[in-house]
Amino acid sequence: MARLIDILFELVSLLVVVRMVFAAFRGLSGSARARFSSAGSSPRPDTEKQTIRGETVRDPVCGMFVSTELSHQLELHGQLLHFCSQECLDQYRKSAAARSA
Repeated sequence: MARLIDILFELVSLLVVVRMVFAAFRGLSGSARARFSSAGSSPRPDTEKQTIRGETVRDPVCGMFVSTELSHQLELHGQLLHFCSQECLDQYRKSAAARSA
């Protein structure tokens, strides 16, 4: 019985050590990601974050919600359409051209 308790203790100790090692690697990779993602962008203090205002509308291609202030826009037949990206806008233009041809 003592041998079984000793084995269980060793397994639990090993599990704790493995979790600590993974947490350390995750912490290192997270800080590296933060370093690389901020490289090339000018650092701004958190107090100067820009607030995005306006309505959100659904992109007609992918269905993602996008701010009307940040969207890629296309006016078609008097209606203003909003897209989340240039790729969705281009895809919509291609499909509209195919439908009209």
